[in-house]
Amino acid sequence: MSAVAILTCTPNSHPFLARHITLHEPVKVGRSVARARPSPSNGTFDCKVLSRNHAILWYKNGKFDLQDTKSSNGTFVNNKRLTMGSDENPSREIFSGDIIQFGVEVMENNRRGEKITHGCIIATVTLFHPDGREAKPTYSNTILNNPSITAPSAPGITIESQEFYQLAQYLQEALLREQMLERKLSTLQTLVQHTQKASENGWQALIDEDRLLSRLEVLESQLVIYSKNHGEDTLRQELVALQDDKHHYEITAKESLRRVLQEKLEAVRKITDLEQSLGNAENNCCYLKEITERTQNDLKQLAADHQEQRKEVEQLQKKLEEAKKKHQEELEKVENEKQELIDKLEEVTKQEKILCAKVESLQADNDITNEQLAVMKTKWENIKEGEVDKIITNDDDSTNIIDKNKLGEQNVEIIPISKMDQESEDLQEKLQDTQQLIINYKAKIEELESKVKSSQQEVDKIQSDLDQANRDCNKYLLEIAALEMQLKEAHRQTECSSDLNTHLEALEQKRMIEATRDVKQQILDLRECLLQDGDQYQLMQDEVFNLKNQLDVEKSKHKETFDELIEKKRLLQEALQSAKQSRNEAEQLKNKVKTLQDEIDTDKNTRQRDSPHVKSSHESTHRPTAKNKSELNSLKEECTNLRKRIHAIETEMKLSRKENLQLSSDYNKLQDSHRELEALKVKLEHKAILWKSNMTDAQKEAEQAKQEVSVNPAMTSLSPIPPTTTTTITTTTISSPSCSAYTTTTTSTTTTTTTTATTTAAAAVTAVSGKLDQQGIGHSPDRLSSDQLPAQTGQTKDLVSDLTVKCDKYTDEVRSLREELSSMLEDYQYLRDKSKLLSFISSIPLLILLFAILIAFYPTLEEITATSSELNWLDPDTAA
Repeated sequence: MSAVAILTCTPNSHPFLARHITLHEPVKVGRSVARARPSPSNGTFDCKVLSRNHAILWYKNGKFDLQDTKSSNGTFVNNKRLTMGSDENPSREIFSGDIIQFGVEVMENNRRGEKITHGCIIATVTLFHPDGREAKPTYSNTILNNPSITAPSAPGITIESQEFYQLAQYLQEALLREQMLERKLSTLQTLVQHTQKASENGWQALIDEDRLLSRLEVLESQLVIYSKNHGEDTLRQELVALQDDKHHYEITAKESLRRVLQEKLEAVRKITDLEQSLGNAENNCCYLKEITERTQNDLKQLAADHQEQRKEVEQLQKKLEEAKKKHQEELEKVENEKQELIDKLEEVTKQEKILCAKVESLQADNDITNEQLAVMKTKWENIKEGEVDKIITNDDDSTNIIDKNKLGEQNVEIIPISKMDQESEDLQEKLQDTQQLIINYKAKIEELESKVKSSQQEVDKIQSDLDQANRDCNKYLLEIAALEMQLKEAHRQTECSSDLNTHLEALEQKRMIEATRDVKQQILDLRECLLQDGDQYQLMQDEVFNLKNQLDVEKSKHKETFDELIEKKRLLQEALQSAKQSRNEAEQLKNKVKTLQDEIDTDKNTRQRDSPHVKSSHESTHRPTAKNKSELNSLKEECTNLRKRIHAIETEMKLSRKENLQLSSDYNKLQDSHRELEALKVKLEHKAILWKSNMTDAQKEAEQAKQEVSVNPAMTSLSPIPPTTTTTITTTTISSPSCSAYTTTTTSTTTTTTTTATTTAAAAVTAVSGKLDQQGIGHSPDRLSSDQLPAQTGQTKDLVSDLTVKCDKYTDEVRSLREELSSMLEDYQYLRDKSKLLSFISSIPLLILLFAILIAFYPTLEEITATSSELNWLDPDTAA
């Protein structure tokens, strides 16, 4: 025997038949093609989202393994994908109860633009070993297969974000289904209202029928009186009038039936309209679902864009800070260069001034030397002229001596002139050099001025940025000053509060004791309220049990009435048959009466013709009249029997009507009790909400008290309660018409200051004291110390958790009561509808029976009265 795998279709899967696959060899899972068609014993599915070779399932070494064979849409085990894309993956061990998903849902657009969703294969797998054992998972296997599941001893449980996302999707789908169910429920409620109106109209029709029946009874009584008091003509007139009334009533009955049928057709039409509106609502729901999916995708995209923008803003802020640092460095560098250029410019201007002074002095020396040269030239010319004259007068020796002397003087005087020329040339060269230096310096100065201008522009730009930075700095300085003021104010307030704490510790202790007493009283009141709630819950359970018993009794009564109605139907059929028989007998009697009338006429004629034979003819006619009298008596007896049967049927109908009225009255009473229970349920819900709010407030106060105690165990830094703080406890009594009154205690605290630490600590301490009183530990408020406060705070937390558990328990009980009431309401509605339908069905054959009896009774009565009158006229004894 080989291993077996059973794949069962889940509700959210693409539909397929259950597969019983024998794993004596690896089984391929894939899409159906021409050669491989789906069957209950293979892994081929008629699904478009699967690949041809999607996965492989096999059994080996006592394990069931599943491997994805590079499918396009993937294979999932318990919502975990085995592989991504074309990556190779190892096999995965599966167990009984695992949910296997082949592929994912795919949406595509057809030629008409409509979106079509192709579902995937989702199956629950059941695995059996060859020996017949089921392959159930063990704890170690579940931990190995699900790494996200940790051991019980681990401090926390790690849950993946994908599971949270799937959980959110499931919750959204559940909400959508709940909304659709609520809409369907509203449509069904409207439909029930319409049917209720139709049933009320049916009841009105039944009442009209009762009136018609009473009218018929009155007419029958009048007919009996008229038959006794009036003759044949008056009876015939009355019968004609009654037939007219009958025809009129038949028309009205047909009209009422037509109206009922029309209302039925209108109800059917409304149902179709509601179905159409339901379809439209479902389409709108699908459209809204698509819109929500789009919006979710858009929100995800926006979140990603927002994250990217935040990263870009952070990068820009970093760049801005770096640019600010670089700007500051550039400013410092420019300032240094500017200072160096200014120093160099000053040195150059000083050198220029010195050179200009030297040039001016040299120019003045040059002018002086030029003047001296001019004077010396004139002198030289004069000297030349005087020497010529002396040379002419004196002899040659003296002339030579003079010439030598003059030449010596000349040489003596010329030597300094050449030196001066040389010095002037040197000065001119120096002057040219200085001019060249001046030109170079001027070029450098111009270049420096251009650089200074450019640097000045940069400096202006930097100055504007610096001004902006200065403004921001001033703004920040103002904010810092304001914050410093606030800090000083806070320090001052803390100093004042510390002074107040030192002065009001005694008052704080006293108020804490008073608050402890108040909260003790409050806990006692809450305990009493819990006891009252328990009693009320017990009463409600008893009432629900009684209502269930009443419902069972009503069901049994309804069953009995249903059986009685079936019996009445049978009796009605028998009465109809007997009425037909009586009608046939009446027709036979009518024929007999006609024959008798013919015989009487013939006898009368013969008696008129032949008088001697009167006596014999009289005897012959007297005998048939006696026979006719016996027949009339038998007919009268049959009529009386029929009347008795009709009367019995009418009494049974009256009894059934009374029973229906009794059932309707019981139903109304049950409706009233249901309303009372609904009101009680609402009040209990309100009470549960109040309890939850009180418990949450108490829990918050206990946590705050615990924090305060952890900050300062000695409770010396707690803010005191001002004298204007008052705590009031108001008790609200809520009464119910169907159960005993119960009270709910709500606590409202009115404070005129912003400090609430002391009140929370006092509430925690009083809750602890109440818990201690409940446990029987008698600690007086005067003995309350700061060392006992942490332990008491823990006990307070336990008390709050106990009260929360009780509130949850009462909430569950209220929910169960609500469900029971809803089931009872459904049973009552079903009982009411069924009783109305049965009463309506039972009234129709009764009405038909009455009409048949009237139709059968009136001709018989007419014939009987006509025959009796003729017989009385022909009977000599009666004539005498």
